[in-house]
Amino acid sequence: MQIRLLSSRLGLLNSTTRLPFRYGKACLTRCPQATLEVLIEHDGRSCRGFSGDCLPPGWFDKTPGKSFQQQLEEMCATIAASQDCFSQIFARPRPFFEGWLVAQREIHEWADTQHLPGLLAGFGVSLVERAVIDATARLHQLSFAQLIHADLLQLDAGKIHPELSSHRPTDWLPAQPRSEMYVRHTVGLSDPLTDDDIPIEDRLDDHFPQSLEGYVSELGVRYLKLKISNQLEHDLQRLETVATIMKRHRGDDYVVTLDGNEQFSDPAEFDALIERLQRNPRLAVLWKNTIVIEQPFSREIALDPSKTEGIRKLSHAKPVIIDESDEDVGSYRRALDVGYRGISSKNCKGPIRSLFNAGLNWKRHQTESQTLVMTGEDLCSVGIIPVQSDLCLTATLGLSHVERNGHHYHPGISYLPETQQRLALKSHGDFYFQDEQFVRPRLMDGKFQIGTLQCIGFGFQPEPDFDAMQSAQEWDFASLGL
Repeated sequence: MQIRLLSSRLGLLNSTTRLPFRYGKACLTRCPQATLEVLIEHDGRSCRGFSGDCLPPGWFDKTPGKSFQQQLEEMCATIAASQDCFSQIFARPRPFFEGWLVAQREIHEWADTQHLPGLLAGFGVSLVERAVIDATARLHQLSFAQLIHADLLQLDAGKIHPELSSHRPTDWLPAQPRSEMYVRHTVGLSDPLTDDDIPIEDRLDDHFPQSLEGYVSELGVRYLKLKISNQLEHDLQRLETVATIMKRHRGDDYVVTLDGNEQFSDPAEFDALIERLQRNPRLAVLWKNTIVIEQPFSREIALDPSKTEGIRKLSHAKPVIIDESDEDVGSYRRALDVGYRGISSKNCKGPIRSLFNAGLNWKRHQTESQTLVMTGEDLCSVGIIPVQSDLCLTATLGLSHVERNGHHYHPGISYLPETQQRLALKSHGDFYFQDEQFVRPRLMDGKFQIGTLQCIGFGFQPEPDFDAMQSAQEWDFASLGL
């Protein structure tokens, strides 16, 4: 199948969190939500497709001293460069995957000349990639999973991972996507663990949990993603409190992943945390239930074999995976070579990359009996488009749980126009509900129901309202009020 890209446009709409999200050295309170529209043509027929994501501070680029305003300017410049690149590549009809390979190379080369991180370059590519995939699925009246299984994108994983050259994604993907998903609840660095931790003046009156204990006791959360800060005693104290909460409400029946968010620039500091974790009797169950440790090292040293001896040893017992170090299509192979045992899936890094990395895990398990891990992670994504497309991807991959935090940090989908909220509720009534104040994702027994995300397109039915948005040229950083 060959496509031509006729046009694309980017819209921005501000959002405000219900409580601050602190991760690593960054704190998210307000940011623009980006939506991209493309118009493609195939065999005389045209169709629109959409993608979207949060534009957060200090994740794509952690350069010290770089302001959020400068980061946003560079995010928008990278998206614009990706739009131009895809427009040139697909000015004439050509197979999608063939053009995608060219775009990957050209945008990373462009980012190098601009001294921008590879992670940001991958984000620019992914935003256009996702919109074109959505348009292609809508053109053929297929869901994302159906589109992948029908091989209409002609994905050749062997171009990235040679051992997959005789395979297609249908060889390693489940026959049917999941219709429900356990939520791995994020505990940010400043999140209250109990209701008693919340000062009276900071307590929200929005009929939704604010503390970890509230999520566990009221909404049945049993999967946790715990942020660690590289402040040893503080981290251990918080982990002990988490362990106490989980023991009280779930006994030993819970699952944990630990997220370092690149906080460790000295491997010895990470080794010290692990050593204290392993010998602390109060953390014995929490450590036993820890299934993954995510990106502890800063990306500057994370793939340096001279710095990863401790990770190689630890990975025999607990898989250590990369997230921010997943800069390009070759990052995962480099990570495996130095001792990591897995990788995250995030739509912001590209669904094709996730599909191929899942295939590499499958193949190495077959041929080398290696047990490698893929986890579903979040970029504080909210509805409609960002969170639903990402859930659609994880469902197609067959993952049983996924980090989700947009519903926790954001007040539902209240940043969207009322008509958009109503459409979301009408089209995806298993996933959303109307509470006293907001339309928000429905979390019950620690799970999301996502059957309606298997609709035509990439996980969402309503089309966005660009009249409510501003172009990147019209949008002003001052509008955030930061």
